[in-house]
Amino acid sequence: MKEKFWNFLILARPFQWHKNIFVFAPIFFSFSFDTQKLMKVFLSFLSFVFISSSVYSINDVIDFEKDRVHPTKRNRPVASLKISKNEALVFAFFLLFISLIVSYFSSTLPVIILYFLLNILYSLFLKGAEPLGIFSVAFGFVLRVIAGGLASKITPSSWLITSTFFISLFISSMKREAEEREHSKIYEHIGVISATLTIIFYTLYIILERKSFFLLISIIPVMFGIIRYYIISEEHKGKDPSLLIVDYQILISVFLWILIFLLYNIFPELEIY
Repeated sequence: MKEKFWNFLILARPFQWHKNIFVFAPIFFSFSFDTQKLMKVFLSFLSFVFISSSVYSINDVIDFEKDRVHPTKRNRPVASLKISKNEALVFAFFLLFISLIVSYFSSTLPVIILYFLLNILYSLFLKGAEPLGIFSVAFGFVLRVIAGGLASKITPSSWLITSTFFISLFISSMKREAEEREHSKIYEHIGVISATLTIIFYTLYIILERKSFFLLISIIPVMFGIIRYYIISEEHKGKDPSLLIVDYQILISVFLWILIFLLYNIFPELEIY
């Protein structure tokens, strides 16, 4: 029984749940930490945790035959027959049901439904149709930001949406480069282009929307984090780059970036006019 529980937990991909923190982006950038808003955004986060785990389970059923002969994916619960395909589907639709209930109370139900349909479309058709595949993955992160905006009643800016899309496209292309040796150069080029556009749009956001000289400092950890991620992705080809986010240098750059924004909002007198 205990082993079965752990297999279902592995099937749910808890090590991927950190991707759902994008729902907090609108409330973070507006620095509007109202308790009620935070609660609804947290519910939105939970709904994405459940729906993403549901999608992973369905995807493992769809990719069963391919995963069975893959050197690493064959160890997944469904591919290794530790969990049957029927059990995985029941688990997936249970998580889907929970997600829909939670999203109703966080005012994000339409976004959750769209996210689910997009991912089913990706699993069935778009995964092998590049660049549609990685573009759909990146759009999934945009949906997270939109959901966070709906939950908090804060409209995310066009700059935030654009930056989210390109940073997600960068991460997705690095992951695909590690997996697809045959077309790795193409994904590498997409990664470089999207990383560059992320930095450009983030810089424009700081200059044109925030109009802050102090926040220009935040561009440094953003650039450092992106470059560092690219370097370690190249050094660890064959591994899932999304797991490389635990790299201590990336964590430090994220911490410094958050610290700069907190200082800016707590001590507005730091601004240089």
